[in-house]
Amino acid sequence: RASKFEDYLKRKWSSEKLFGLEGCEALIPAMKMVIDTAANQGVDTVIMGMPHRGRLNVLANVARKPLEELFCQFYPKLEPSDVSGSGDVKYHLGTCIERLNRASNT
Repeated sequence: RASKFEDYLKRKWSSEKLFGLEGCEALIPAMKMVIDTAANQGVDTVIMGMPHRGRLNVLANVARKPLEELFCQFYPKLEPSDVSGSGDVKYHLGTCIERLNRASNT
């Protein structure tokens, strides 16, 4: 899924600087596993910081940020009012999500 996301971005916005995940695709399932394991151990909050490289992929595939909110950054006139981040470039985007713990459903 991470590779397909990168391929789509490259095809759709070939002239944009993308800071892709190339060569680090294993980061996505690894991050998911770390977060799921932490949740199963009782962790209720995860805060992540990261460089530009791979950030869009992490937001889409780990944090599950709606793709509509990510892609509108390529078309600034379509920007939703509730996007979190500094707003100067798409690589400064962030998100805040709540996910259910599969073990406890909380």
